[in-house]
Amino acid sequence: MENFSTTTQSNAAFYRKAVSVLTILILLPFLLSLINISFAQSWKLHFFPAAIILAAVFYGVTGGFVAGISGSLYTALFLGNPYIIAGNVIFGMLAALFYKKSENLVLSAILACICQLPWLILTDYYLVHLSAEFIARLVVVLLIANIFWAVLISINLKHIRKLL
Repeated sequence: MENFSTTTQSNAAFYRKAVSVLTILILLPFLLSLINISFAQSWKLHFFPAAIILAAVFYGVTGGFVAGISGSLYTALFLGNPYIIAGNVIFGMLAALFYKKSENLVLSAILACICQLPWLILTDYYLVHLSAEFIARLVVVLLIANIFWAVLISINLKHIRKLL
């Protein structure tokens, strides 16, 4: 009877962990991609990078990859720009890699964002035909947003770890 109880507890723990992984890697990034706050001449603060950063911290490169895809799907489809997906995959994977090496979340987000820039600039300028002025403003907004989310997550990382 004791073995049955232990097995039931381990199964429950497994399912709890599976649900949290599913939530952080797929559901949270997708749901957060639906939330935007407009500011400064119709620029938008996106919430899905927070989920990508969280996934990168807790589930490494694979987590950054999966969350980068799920967090970008809605935006990519809505804007007709599939290159956004690859850009966020790059960001998520590199954020995880840099965080693993440095354990500094803000620095990791900055470095990942900088490394993502060549992809963003090349695809948005040459393939999507956005203006250089628009891309320059986009780069600034993305960098600020990624730093913002990294700082907030970094401040609350101990509490988030307890929840997960």
